[in-house]
Amino acid sequence: MPGIYFTEISVWQQINSDIVHPETVHHRLWYQHVGRTLSILLFNAGYSYDAQYRNLAFFVQTIAQNLGVFPTLGYTLPWESFMTDEGLPVELSWDWGTGDSRPTIRYSIEPVGLTAGTSLDPLNLLIGEAFESQLIKALPKMRMEWLRHFQYFFRDRGNHGCESVDSHDHNTSIFYAFDLTETDTTAKAYFFPKFRAIARNESTLDVLMEAIQVAPYSSESNLNALSIFSDFSNDTASAHLEYEMLAIDLIDPQQSRLKIYFRSRETSFNSVANIMTLGGRAHSTNLQRGLDDLRRLWNALFENCGGRPLNQVTHRTAGMLYNVEFRLGDRCPVVKIYIPVRHYSSSDEMVIWGLDRYFRSHKRGKYMKAYNRVMTTLL
Repeated sequence: MPGIYFTEISVWQQINSDIVHPETVHHRLWYQHVGRTLSILLFNAGYSYDAQYRNLAFFVQTIAQNLGVFPTLGYTLPWESFMTDEGLPVELSWDWGTGDSRPTIRYSIEPVGLTAGTSLDPLNLLIGEAFESQLIKALPKMRMEWLRHFQYFFRDRGNHGCESVDSHDHNTSIFYAFDLTETDTTAKAYFFPKFRAIARNESTLDVLMEAIQVAPYSSESNLNALSIFSDFSNDTASAHLEYEMLAIDLIDPQQSRLKIYFRSRETSFNSVANIMTLGGRAHSTNLQRGLDDLRRLWNALFENCGGRPLNQVTHRTAGMLYNVEFRLGDRCPVVKIYIPVRHYSSSDEMVIWGLDRYFRSHKRGKYMKAYNRVMTTLL
């Protein structure tokens, strides 16, 4: 729009004027706070005005009203989501992409009802169908076959157990995530196998494997990648791994990724390299090049650790989080790592400094200034 100057929050303010008619005070507060942050991310990542508007409109109309009770100072949340360490049900992210491509903004949520965590809805189960209906209306291209399958599978606890609160761990059963592009929004879903595993006295790994093997379109002939991962995960050297969740893209199942998330409490780079190669089962020139690059990022973030493990942290989400990813028909899975820097870096500033150092060494610092601006605004 020539001749008009837009600020980081111009679109957020326009949405406030055009659309926001909050159903509850919580709906309004989630949009005021998280919507504003999302607006700043979209603006600095270079999204057009129209793309910012579309993505913020989706957030306020479909997401913000489904995040439960907004936290206030001194008030204990009735429902603590596993989404974040603070128990909040939403997490935003800046995806750097590859090469010199523009960043992609993403966010993940747990739909939370206003009575979740109370005697009226102790396991946050009442919101599911209503949220799905709103999501289907907002994203009509979304495919539901695998969502339905995995929802039913992980909720089916047979005759061995009933739905009860886990007082020792989280009670989250599903996440959704959204990748925001210039023209579209792609949804993903994340499922937790532990409830079925506990009820049936099975391992979470066995539950995950069976869920995939009996999914629509799955067959022995197109699960070679799963077989390789199964061999790795059943190795005695992998006995320490903790299996967290399964994720899918809500698209054509035959094009969707399957992602199994698992955690290792080991934090040396050698342990990272071993898992990234599935104990030597995955190997290629590209993989080795990727490991060399990961080592450079590791050194930029944790420059004084050398080959030693990082400082020991006992938090529930400490250690390294990995996902093994494949599509039906893939020959070999790909492993990705999530490094929880909040547990191992001395400050947010040191993380930003490490990223800046890494990207400049790769001549990929084009968007680092924008990222720094976002962090300066938000932190």
